[in-house]
Amino acid sequence: ASTAIPVPTPVRVLEIQPIHLPLVAEVVGRLAPNREVTLAAEVGGVIAGYNADAGDSVVKGSVLISLDPSDYQLALKEAEANLAVARTRLELALKAYRRSKSLLPRKVITQDAYDKAEAEYLSAVASLERVTVRVDIAKAQLVKTRIRSPFDGHAAARMIEIGQLISVGQPLMKIVESDPIRINIWLPEKEYVRLDRTDPVSIVIEAFPETVITGTIDRIGITADESTNTFGVEILVDNSNLALKAGMTARVGITTDTIANAILIPQSTVLYRSDRNEVFVAGSDNRAILRQVMLGLSSGDKIEITEGLSAGDQLIVTGGQFLKPGDTIMISAFARAEAK
Repeated sequence: ASTAIPVPTPVRVLEIQPIHLPLVAEVVGRLAPNREVTLAAEVGGVIAGYNADAGDSVVKGSVLISLDPSDYQLALKEAEANLAVARTRLELALKAYRRSKSLLPRKVITQDAYDKAEAEYLSAVASLERVTVRVDIAKAQLVKTRIRSPFDGHAAARMIEIGQLISVGQPLMKIVESDPIRINIWLPEKEYVRLDRTDPVSIVIEAFPETVITGTIDRIGITADESTNTFGVEILVDNSNLALKAGMTARVGITTDTIANAILIPQSTVLYRSDRNEVFVAGSDNRAILRQVMLGLSSGDKIEITEGLSAGDQLIVTGGQFLKPGDTIMISAFARAEAK
């Protein structure tokens, strides 16, 4: 009886070629202003006018809101008048004190008269200091009737109207700085521990999916959020054209490390067992060889092999589901071309 010659199983193979595998932490974040502040009233009064509304650009030091200064101007005039009176009183008290000081040794005046002159002089000095402070306070309050922008940026919201009576501490206007703009993200600890301020950052804004922009890591949190066990990271992005707006969604990729000479294979080629993972490779005698492998990081539809494969191995990528160890195989010409 003749022995049947087994028909080779057609397979496709991929030649293993190590690569440098970047480790990229991919997260979704939200854009936020680089700085924002809500201006509040330091003195009470009536709104006399405002020079910026929501969306308007503002310049550092420019007057954004004015209160009616009338009451504060009157208070300053009163304080300045009291200051003039205090200076006159001090001059007279000083003359009387000097005269008493010269007369006391000659017994022309009594000790009580001298003490009274000295007390009047010291009281006049204290009164002048007190009134001078009141003048300074009145000037400062008058200045505070003009609310200025603390930095260059834009008005994000206006909370007041002309003629409105406001009190101390009341919010008036929100100012934001959007160039650069900030992205807030949260990283799990396994990616956080590899993070460094110099790591490259690539960003895709949901509103502009065709454009990839770069950013720089500005701040790295040092404590994890208790509810998510993730660490906050803040990224700065150039926004000189002001196209990016606070609240937009961003997909962020941070290259935290690179694995040299990494071996990546399609995840579909791995035979997942309960106690091990295996792949088929093509032997030099055109027979299927079963290899146990150790898995590493996954990247899309690829997975890293840390043990079990080497450069030059011919990994069977299709047809392996029909194989047993030692089966005769036939590598297609197309697969050989793919493996080069």
